[in-house]
Amino acid sequence: MRISAELRDLAAAAGFSALLFATGMLLPLIGPAAGFFSAAPLIWVAGRHGPLVGIIAGTLAAAALLPALPPPVVLIFALEHALPAWFLGWRIRRGRGIAAGSALAALVVTLLVTGTALLSAGRGEDPVQVLETQLRESLAELGGAATDGASKGGGAAALSANLEEILAFVRRVLPAVTLIGIFLECAFNSLLAARALARGGGAVRPLNLTGLKLPEWLVWALIPALALSWAPQSAVATVALNVLLPLLLAYLLQGLSIVLHLAVRARLTPFAKTLYAAALVFFPWLLAVPLMLGLLDFRFGFRERWPAEPPPV
Repeated sequence: MRISAELRDLAAAAGFSALLFATGMLLPLIGPAAGFFSAAPLIWVAGRHGPLVGIIAGTLAAAALLPALPPPVVLIFALEHALPAWFLGWRIRRGRGIAAGSALAALVVTLLVTGTALLSAGRGEDPVQVLETQLRESLAELGGAATDGASKGGGAAALSANLEEILAFVRRVLPAVTLIGIFLECAFNSLLAARALARGGGAVRPLNLTGLKLPEWLVWALIPALALSWAPQSAVATVALNVLLPLLLAYLLQGLSIVLHLAVRARLTPFAKTLYAAALVFFPWLLAVPLMLGLLDFRFGFRERWPAEPPPV
């Protein structure tokens, strides 16, 4: 009976993951949201039945994609989705933290993707040029739809100037953008899989979203990276930017964890929390508040100053 359940879950996870990823690749208008979550079923099955089942499920999902997608795209699925899914599911099964595991998985996958890109460049292919072409086509379509009529010429010129600025910045911070994107994918899929495992009665350690705390020494990496990002030497500034952006994301997540802690302490209703989350979505500049909380936490220790539960008398 146990083997039958494992086979059923394995087949379902592999098929669902392959379907989500194929949707993301073949339906560009509505698919990317589905493709983003293609690792969640693989994380779930690895967390439920162990790493061996997770490896088999990832392999079956990649094999199912081969008839529909080119081999290089299937390789991307294996590197960016199946491989970290096996690792993250194994960590969840062992009761390890999601943030640290997602960061490690993102770092390893970024190195693998960068190495693959360098090999492609050695064969005469330019992965950055492919990215530029995709961005140009997407933004050109948006610009064309928005500028139909008499003002189309002026709008296209403005779009071209903005596009060049975007592409120039993407070239400089491509490693950081890749690292951040893979980290967010790993973290969100892990949270989703952990929730599903907990609802299904799995032995999963309770998630503590209010306890994310970065090591204090990390701020001494942030300060020089922030200063060197303004260096006149382009190479030095580029390296500093690629270090600075992931660090700022880490401190933003710590700040959001502090905000959630304070919301629990203030006993805010779910409706109030939803309003605050919606405000962050519609007014992104409000993210400066949790970012500052995250940056200053090493000095003020906000959660220690205002514990969620009053100390016993």
